[in-house]
Amino acid sequence: MARTAKRYKKNTEKKVLGIPVCMAAIYVRLSVDSDEKKSESIETQVTLIKEFIQKHNENPDREYEIAVYDIYSDLGKTGTNFDRPSFQKMLSDIDEGKIDLVIVKDLSRFGRNYVETGMYVQRFTERNIRFIAADDNYDSLTNGDDLFFPIKNVVNEMYARDVSKKTKAAKKAKAKAGQFIGSKAPFGYKTDPDDRHHLIVDEPAAEVVRRIFRLASEGIGYNKMTKIFREEKVLTPIAYFNLNNPDYFKSDYWRKEFDWHVTSIRAILNNEVYLGKLVYGKKRNKSMKSKEKVSNPKEDWIVAENCHEPIITQELWNTVHKILNSKHRPAKTGEIQMFAGLLYCSDCGHALTYSQKQRKDGSYHGAYSCWMYKTHGKEYCASHYITFDTIYNLVLIDIQRNLFSYRNNKKQFRDMLSNKYIAVSQKEAANIQSEYDKKVKRCEELDKIICKLYEDNVLGKISDVRYEAMSGGYEDEQEEIRKALPQLKSRLEELERQTDSADKFINVIRKYTIIDKLDAAILNELIDKIVVHHKEKTADGHVFQQIEIFYRFVGKLDSGKAGTKVA
Repeated sequence: MARTAKRYKKNTEKKVLGIPVCMAAIYVRLSVDSDEKKSESIETQVTLIKEFIQKHNENPDREYEIAVYDIYSDLGKTGTNFDRPSFQKMLSDIDEGKIDLVIVKDLSRFGRNYVETGMYVQRFTERNIRFIAADDNYDSLTNGDDLFFPIKNVVNEMYARDVSKKTKAAKKAKAKAGQFIGSKAPFGYKTDPDDRHHLIVDEPAAEVVRRIFRLASEGIGYNKMTKIFREEKVLTPIAYFNLNNPDYFKSDYWRKEFDWHVTSIRAILNNEVYLGKLVYGKKRNKSMKSKEKVSNPKEDWIVAENCHEPIITQELWNTVHKILNSKHRPAKTGEIQMFAGLLYCSDCGHALTYSQKQRKDGSYHGAYSCWMYKTHGKEYCASHYITFDTIYNLVLIDIQRNLFSYRNNKKQFRDMLSNKYIAVSQKEAANIQSEYDKKVKRCEELDKIICKLYEDNVLGKISDVRYEAMSGGYEDEQEEIRKALPQLKSRLEELERQTDSADKFINVIRKYTIIDKLDAAILNELIDKIVVHHKEKTADGHVFQQIEIFYRFVGKLDSGKAGTKVA
């Protein structure tokens, strides 16, 4: 306390017309709430406080002169907490003995958390730092025990909660309407000059986004992509943004212009904005006063479709995410296996895993085998061992065969797909519908049975023990039926949506004139899964291994089978 008093004396040694000078900090704040911007602008607050100071200094009976040490301004900062850059700088200057007085327009500009507001005012008082809220006629020197001070703080916090609630509701409405409400556009887009709530493609950045997806579809991993972009000196998203908005960032952490990181690549590959969608509500603040983010359940997300021009196709997105979700690891050579997430065991249904052995010449020999077999042994499954070269050649030949069939007679090929799919889907749909109807009928029968049992129990025809035993069994059966019905309904709806499967597959295969080698992009775009069978001996004593290739949208084509003799 003595140190503070000495500091005040030092500052007041300066005199104007023989009157001591008090060094004042002007503190102003504006939140992001739109309803504050007209009446409570930074400029307006500063003007009003300066008028207050001028009026004070013109008073002939004043005991001291107020001089402005500095103006501390927090723009776009919430009043519900005090983690604000300029506010913290002001506290630092107070601690260094540079300030005797803090002036704000009103208590709401200082803060809307009544507990912390009162705490800081008390802190100022204890350090002999005067605090004035001009419009509220509050002066810690003359009315520090003002009974209305805590009430005003409570009102301010209630107002902050109300504003926050209204702001969230307004943003939610805009999000549902497909309007962009972010502060800056995602990499690859820019805000429409005629409508800031609409995104338009920013072509130079969009091409980088397309390339990222193309590389991912080819099996190129995050780390390798960052290396490619660093070597080619491709601007990072933040560096590219700064190129067009040079005054946006106050710090220079963005200046490592080509320093790509895995997090940036991952964020782009998982952002549905590039499909023309806007997704809001994935995360929220833990509370109004906390900056900590917590995840929202997926059902609470707001997803708006067809909001702007997409940068990538849905097919490319699906291909990429099929690769990303396959949980594969790079081989010893550092390459991602092109068949990752595609190969499955015909017996147990588990994925086939890849392994490598190095030859004497330094090259690698790769092969696949059943995960269940490798993990638990032959008691659980057979190996289903197949070399990389074998599976590669079988799949390449089958794809080339189907591509040739399409190129040779496009109409015949499409008719074959349509007839095949329609026949299969209609048969499956009929079977599912029949099963669905039977279960619904059985569920209705069980209702009648359970009701009859209840009546018999009430009338004393069956005992309570008998009723509980019988009704419990029927209720369990009914519960199982009710669980199965939504699954059957979902499959029926899926079959209805897939009526254009032939066209979808043709739209994919028509892009290729010739395929003379395979990569991850081709495989994941054309193929859904490959089922590998165990080796078998034929009647002539040869060992034969069969694989089944299921193409995207249409399943197996022709026989859908390929095989090879094994030496």
